[in-house]
Amino acid sequence: MKKFFLFSILFVAISAVSFAQCTVDVFINGIKAGQISLKANQTAGGLSYKKSVYKNIDKLIIQIQGKSVDGGYFRKVMVMGDGEEVLLTAPETQGAVGQFELTDKAVIKRLKSGKSVTLYVEKTPANTKSKEAVSKVYLGTLTREK
Repeated sequence: MKKFFLFSILFVAISAVSFAQCTVDVFINGIKAGQISLKANQTAGGLSYKKSVYKNIDKLIIQIQGKSVDGGYFRKVMVMGDGEEVLLTAPETQGAVGQFELTDKAVIKRLKSGKSVTLYVEKTPANTKSKEAVSKVYLGTLTREK
């Protein structure tokens, strides 16, 4: 009975992880500061940090893994402010699939002041003859605790 119970818990845990659309690792000043796991079509979720974490921020990097970095697409990360205001459009780091450097002064200043930023990845088909539309996938929101 104990083995059956343990196997069923293990199965549920593995199946829950397998439904994730993508995983976003957040690196602040080169140190992994957190991870966001998103399911397909999820439009809310993110990470909240204390003021002290953002106080000395110089470098913000995100690493995306999962369906959002499948081959055949050119990818850019869009950092959004309030509403539809685009603060930064960052290209993929050359030689590092799914990695984006977000070290723009406007983004860092916004995080330090306690305002949130929302991240999206814009996927453009690499095949110029493709009729597939450009898609925008939600990656998460970075906020600061009050």
